[in-house]
Amino acid sequence: MEEFKRIEYLLYGNNYEVWFNLYGPADPGAGLIDTLKMLVSKDSEISGVVPSTPKEAMSEIMNMVLYKGDTGSGPLELESKKIEISELMSRVFSSIGIEDAEMVVEFGFKNGHPAYPVFWDFAYDIHSKGQRWIFVGSSSD
Repeated sequence: MEEFKRIEYLLYGNNYEVWFNLYGPADPGAGLIDTLKMLVSKDSEISGVVPSTPKEAMSEIMNMVLYKGDTGSGPLELESKKIEISELMSRVFSSIGIEDAEMVVEFGFKNGHPAYPVFWDFAYDIHSKGQRWIFVGSSSD
């Protein structure tokens, strides 16, 4: 998604960068592990599967995306970019229909994570309007 490229650019910082990817749409009837092995990594193993709600998921994702960092690492000039980042994330949420999702599940990768998370990461299985999306994001140094 073009929005991801812009958000990643806006959040680039001192010993800090972010990464996002959206996998799908996928078959909502398939199991989560089978879906991850097909779309993300054949080595995918999961842990910490927790039911969520659209509102909780969007709030948790935004809290991570707007992570301020610390003196040694973090996005540069985050305050001046928050409005644009929030608008871009709103477009992402709308495009996958998370606001109206029938099911949202948070999970972690035990193996097969597609990035190298350091400061934060998230992974959600989102079922909306007959489609399934796997939304993954992380930050690293």
